[in-house]
Amino acid sequence: MPHLIKIGATCAMGAPANSPFPIMTDDFYATARWLSQYGFDSMEVHIRAPEMVDGPRLFEYCRNQGLEISSIGTGMAYGMEGLSITSPDQSVRARAVQRLKDQLDLGVQMNCPIVIGSMRGVIEEGQTFQQVDRRMVESMRELAEHAEKVGGEIVIEAIDRFETNYLKTAADVLELIDKVGSDRVLVHLDTYHMNLEEQDWRSPILRCGKRLGHVHVADNSRNYPGWGLIDFRPILSYLLEIGYSRSLTIECYPVPDGPTAALRGLRHLSAIMDAYEGK
Repeated sequence: MPHLIKIGATCAMGAPANSPFPIMTDDFYATARWLSQYGFDSMEVHIRAPEMVDGPRLFEYCRNQGLEISSIGTGMAYGMEGLSITSPDQSVRARAVQRLKDQLDLGVQMNCPIVIGSMRGVIEEGQTFQQVDRRMVESMRELAEHAEKVGGEIVIEAIDRFETNYLKTAADVLELIDKVGSDRVLVHLDTYHMNLEEQDWRSPILRCGKRLGHVHVADNSRNYPGWGLIDFRPILSYLLEIGYSRSLTIECYPVPDGPTAALRGLRHLSAIMDAYEGK
């Protein structure tokens, strides 16, 4: 039975072992089969560079499995190569922007947005917010122009203070999007980060409204939903209130192991949705 809101899982190829991804894989096709078999609706693909996958082939394979590709995670290019669209080094920024343009092209092939999380960089020592924000707006305007040209979409993730000092809340990301001035750029929320940065669940979700483009779900411990303190019932209620119809994508530590974490998160979220539907 289809879920009230689609439920997916993050699947990463080549990520470091300590990454908060439930599914580490060297074969997205086998992963797609597994996700479909166990009742997931979507798959988020994390890859360092777009040439690592055949976009049209993977999209068609997933479609035949009854699975959507919800999004492309891009952050490994920052963690493994240092590519950031706010780097003080203009050549690094240029390479980062080009990498994301290439990821946008892949996203069009797979009918999904790209995520800008860690590739937005941080405010480095000796830099000011204004300097970093100016570079971010310049880079994002170039990326938004490319997205508009190819029919792509970008979601910018609000990330907590322990991982970044720039764009930590929904309000921060919305302010940036207003400066960029493109409807091809949307907000990406993550319940783990929200738990650390937001004052409540309702306000940021309702404030995003139709500009909410993607949602990651993990519990307060960054373990799977249901193994922690977060009550996902009101979160789901507010998402339904704004008419959110994209994916709730489980992005959590692979504890006790990745497949178990993903399946337990799926069961927890499915049970909440079933309760809303009176099943």
